[in-house]
Parts: sequence; C-alpha cells; structure tokens
Amino acid sequence: MINVSIEWNDLLLFLQVVEHKGFTSAGEALGIPKSRLSRRLTLLEERLGTRLLQRSSRRLSLTDAGQALYGHCQQMLKEAEAGIAEVQQRSRRPMGRVRLSLPVGLSEMIASSLLPRFLQCYPEVQVTVLATNRSLDLIAEQVDVVVRGVGTALRLDTSSLVQACVCTVPWNLVCSPAYLAKIGPIDSLGDLEKADLLFYSPNDEGDTELRMLDEWGVVHALSMTVRMQSDNLGVLRQAARNDLGLCGLPGYLCADDLASGQLVSVLPGWRPMAGHLVVLFPSRRGLPPAARALVDFLKTELPLLLASDSEPSGLRPASPGTEAADALAMSAAPSATEARPKAA
Repeated sequence: MINVSIEWNDLLLFLQVVEHKGFTSAGEALGIPKSRLSRRLTLLEERLGTRLLQRSSRRLSLTDAGQALYGHCQQMLKEAEAGIAEVQQRSRRPMGRVRLSLPVGLSEMIASSLLPRFLQCYPEVQVTVLATNRSLDLIAEQVDVVVRGVGTALRLDTSSLVQACVCTVPWNLVCSPAYLAKIGPIDSLGDLEKADLLFYSPNDEGDTELRMLDEWGVVHALSMTVRMQSDNLGVLRQAARNDLGLCGLPGYLCADDLASGQLVSVLPGWRPMAGHLVVLFPSRRGLPPAARALVDFLKTELPLLLASDSEPSGLRPASPGTEAADALAMSAAPSATEARPKAA
C-alpha cells in the first residue's frame, strides 16, 4: 500500500544528498537552495519517525535506517530509469503487442498469408487477432487497428477514427448454373424478384434489402425472399454452390468458382457491394510504432494479396483522391467507437 504521507520527491532529494556527500553539493547539482533541501529531509525524517542522517559541521553520515533507505532509493531510481528507457525505446522502433480486428471473411487469408511475413519483418512485435464483424469500441476494448469493408459507399461514421482506404475489391452477384437454369434467365433487376437471396449481414442488421450499384455508382434497393442469412461469406458461398440461391461475393472468394464453372456471374454490369476496404485506428497522433508499421504493411501488402485471388483487372488500389479525402478525416473526436461497416 502506498504511503500517501511521504513525498516521493523527498526520497530522490535524500538520495542526491547522500551521493553528493552533503547539502551544499547536492543543492548546486539540483539547483535547489541548501536550506530547502535541509527542510525537506527533516520533514522526511519526521514522517518516517526516525533519523536518517547524522549531521555535523564537518561531515554527513548515514544512520542504520538511513543506510537501509539509501539502498532502496538506489534501486527505485534504477527501476525508474529503466522504465523511462523502455518507453523511449518503444517510441523509436516497432515493438510490443498490437491488437488487430479483422472481418471474418478476411481473417484466415490475412492471418495465414500476411501476418507471418509481418512478424518476420518485426521480430519484437506480437499480434493479437480478433476475427469479428461486430462493432467495436476501440478504446474500451483496447483495439489498435481495424480492417473493415464498406458496403455501398465509401462512407463510414468515423469522425472519431482515422480512416484510410486500402483498395477496392470487386464484388459479384453469383449463383450455381443449376439454380440459374431452374429460375430462368436474369437480364434485369426486375428478374431478381423470382430468385432467392443468400443475404450477407455482417452486423446482424435487420434490413435485408439487396442494394445493387449500377455502373455510375447509383444504389438501387430491391426486396427479395431471403432464403439464408449469415455473417460468414464462406457459408453463403457454399450455399450458392449447393443451388440455394443468389449471393454477393468478393472476387477473391469466388474467382476460382467462376473459373471452374461451379458459379456463374449474374448481371455482371451491376455490383452488390462497392467493395471499398478500409483500415481504421483511433488516432494518428501517438500511434505506437508497432501499430503504425502494421497499418503501413497492410496498406501495401493487402491489395497485392487480394489481387492474386481476384480477377486480374478487378482490384483497384486507393486512388490519390481517396488518400486526400482520408487526410481530411485524420482529426480524432473525444469518443472512439467504431462505426458499423460491412465487413469484406
């Protein structure tokens, strides 16, 4: 239990007086008048209820109690200096633990392909991965970096967060050939009314309307029969392959199925998601070097990873205009609660 009656600075003053072998030398070294040093040490002795120093006109010596306290004060100063050195070291190079939140649909890909290389580059960094689509309070849950996908617009309510666009992932409306043969051709949005929807709902939202973007980015909402709803894209992909309905999937998840013919693209001129992938963190100011290194790594490497699993011309990196827009969102508000974006 901390002794609140003791002024901790007085312990440092006591240590300096001993090491400088007198009040005069210690006062000169600290820039403190000799009289003030003497008063502080007298008060320290009174509070401890024992004499620490034997004073005479010629010399200063330690009592047994003073000798014991001196040893502890030396150790206390060493620990404090070590703590300061460690904090300063951490502020200069990436080290320590970073808590990273990934959407379920991307977590396995990033954890297996990117994070091992990141950790090899930064051996003093440790990463805790939280695979979830739910909204997070970054401050309360001590999350450093969040990766999320944006639904039908490059817009999140992130006034309290720093948001940087990583890339744009192509999304496709797909179904199995057998299911398409069953319901007949789909040549327009109106034809979707006869189909069953496999609905992606990363945040368990009540709204189940399918929103499609045309070539100009205009959103069109449609009401469809929802056959299955899930926050896991892998579940919906398998359901589509099993002839259960239509679903929207990112290119990196369905490229192989489209190439093999297990799935076919429906209304290729339309997109069920804008596919903007963003990285979020509480504040640029004071961002630990380890978290900064991870953000920079993801912004560079994630587009390359997704491009290798998507259509060659489909993935687009963040444009200079997007980066300029990101720069306008860099101020942090008092709260730091994540918005509820669609997870890619």
